[in-house]
Amino acid sequence: MMHPTMRRVQRGGLVYYTCGRIAVPHAFTTKFGGVSKGHCESLNLGFGRGDQDENVRENFRILAEGLGVPAARMTLTRQIHEDEVSVVREADVGMGLSRPMAWQSDAIVTALPRIPLAGFYADCVVTLLYDPETNACGVCHAGWRGTAKGILGKTVETMARALGANRESLVAVMGPSIHQECFETDADVPDAMEAQLGAWVRPFVAEKGVKFHVDLQGINAALLREAGLSEENVIDSGVCTMCQKDEFWSHRATNGVRGVQAGVICLP
Repeated sequence: MMHPTMRRVQRGGLVYYTCGRIAVPHAFTTKFGGVSKGHCESLNLGFGRGDQDENVRENFRILAEGLGVPAARMTLTRQIHEDEVSVVREADVGMGLSRPMAWQSDAIVTALPRIPLAGFYADCVVTLLYDPETNACGVCHAGWRGTAKGILGKTVETMARALGANRESLVAVMGPSIHQECFETDADVPDAMEAQLGAWVRPFVAEKGVKFHVDLQGINAALLREAGLSEENVIDSGVCTMCQKDEFWSHRATNGVRGVQAGVICLP
């Protein structure tokens, strides 16, 4: 069930989701509103998916215009399912879109204005972070490997240490992503997560015959609380990309033949 603070927004053909707890421009995008064709139709925001680069760039322009943020300053994650977090400075603006990618970071954070940060999903958990007290923000991508490495907690630590973010006021919103009932795995996934995080993850794994169903949102919420966030500031959108595969690209539902959505946040 979608969290009550979440809202579906439609502006012309552009469709995205927002959260009422984040008071700066932001979005979790859907498939809809862009110019891409074929299996990437229509708002594909991922390069290297079989789409034309000019279509992807135009999709970013459409999204930026819809959110009222500068497209030329859009700065992207490079997602390799690790736990590196990068602080975006003015010299890094446009990384991955208007200039070559120079980092391998699944999470990026900043306290500078007018730098839209983008992380990508098609089942994985992309979280937008915002501290209204210190005016800092971030985006973090976590599949099960990143979750097992505790990347969300490390993102909070980086925001606190490098940007002075206040853990008590920091809000984290986990966007549309595959939820437990759809995230079926073999034993290797829960075994690896328990090996890295500890036995406390067991209640977040449901065993169904020879398969396992992992609650990535529940584990990440626990990691955020452990990092110092309050219960009320940790929000799961409640939107499952596989259940709503007509609106979102799901890696599992498409067997990997798909476009890419983005979670975007920008300080004014």
